Amino acid sequence: MEQETSHIKYRNFIDGIRLFLPIGAGYLPLGFACGIVCAESGMSVMQIFIMSLLVYAGAGQYIAGGMIAAGASPLSIIITTFIVNSRHILYTSVLYPYISKWSFFKQSIFAYQITDEVFAMHSSFMNKNNANTVTAFTLNIFSHSSWIISNTIGGISAGFIPDSSKFGLDFTLYALFIALIIPRLINFAQGAALLTGGFIATIFALFNMLYIGIVAGAVAGAFAGYWTGRRFHYAK
Repeated sequence: MEQETSHIKYRNFIDGIRLFLPIGAGYLPLGFACGIVCAESGMSVMQIFIMSLLVYAGAGQYIAGGMIAAGASPLSIIITTFIVNSRHILYTSVLYPYISKWSFFKQSIFAYQITDEVFAMHSSFMNKNNANTVTAFTLNIFSHSSWIISNTIGGISAGFIPDSSKFGLDFTLYALFIALIIPRLINFAQGAALLTGGFIATIFALFNMLYIGIVAGAVAGAFAGYWTGRRFHYAK
């Protein structure tokens, strides 16, 4: 019995590693670029390390780095970062039914390490399998660790790279999320959420309201997915 339990945990651990690999492959260049951006804004390597440990939000850290470079006030940076990352509340609410039986402490740590890409992997896996802490935290911890390491290396390397913009590393964030989400569109609800969210965010971006557009797109996409799901997938 004990040997069988160990085998199950090992298999769950391997599932977590398997889910992490595409995220880790994307986080290496993305985190590296983010570390460079933050270093060029005047942040020290230690500050970059602490930020990637505590904030852990790709878009939020890019934005914070740019605002620091522009001389924005700490309060405006905090508010802007909060607004941009508020979509994570929607992510954790979607995953909550799968982890509702976990302790509050485990739920809190799990929610803390949710990003766009990690959410995409969790939602796809948990929709087909029973949620377990080994797989979930293996994915979360390895993803977070790879982000911290790549950010820190980027911060250290910034002084050796005269012009980081010519490498196009800032596009990695979008390319990674697109690569993860497209293969997992399996029904009308998910497609409606993607198209609606992308459309709304693009409209806001055209009027130079990028940050608000991210939040508006996330909310609109969530409602579109919910309505479409009720209409086509769950209607009796």
